[in-house]
Amino acid sequence: MPTTWNPPTERSVVGLDLSPAQSGIFTPGIETIVLTGGQLERFNAIAHLFDPAMPTLSAEQLAGVARRVLRTAAAGGQSPFIASRMRRAAELRAMLADPAWTMDAELAARIATLLAYIDDANELFGDAIPVLGLLDDALLVDVAMETVRSELDDHAEFCRFRQADVARGEPGVIDRAAWQQARADELRLEQQLRRSRDGQYTSTAERLFRVC
Repeated sequence: MPTTWNPPTERSVVGLDLSPAQSGIFTPGIETIVLTGGQLERFNAIAHLFDPAMPTLSAEQLAGVARRVLRTAAAGGQSPFIASRMRRAAELRAMLADPAWTMDAELAARIATLLAYIDDANELFGDAIPVLGLLDDALLVDVAMETVRSELDDHAEFCRFRQADVARGEPGVIDRAAWQQARADELRLEQQLRRSRDGQYTSTAERLFRVC
């Protein structure tokens, strides 16, 4: 279950100045983005789910990030940073939805909270804002990556294993436990072959270079 967020009853309102004078570039539809204190607190709370030691971000710091993204995306109209992190978000969504992939319940809950934020229309930056609409989502995914990267890598390897089994037409349950067992069996086989090769080399070397 996603972590529940209870917004504060009193909210401050902050306007992020993204005018050409500040960002160095004119982006149609963006002059000022209005943030509420409740939205900013929610953003930081989710970031701290994945990195408790991360300093709390202020509205002005987010404005600085937004300006850099606008400058970077000026030529092509899309931010490579945002695009790459949203691809990672799609991988997180597929992993969480995979019934064959069992996960630590606490980690699954944190990922579900992150995805619930991404899907929520009432987030820090509205998705309809040109260029920057997904920036807050991308920033949270970026913070989460240190925690979830190994899990994502394992799931990707599991998916390749599952696809290979299906392609071979091998019957049986294909889940995380089966993948881990297959990986352990493969490692043992590699170790046995290595010991066998090493033994053969030693025997041959002793015959060729016998020291009397």
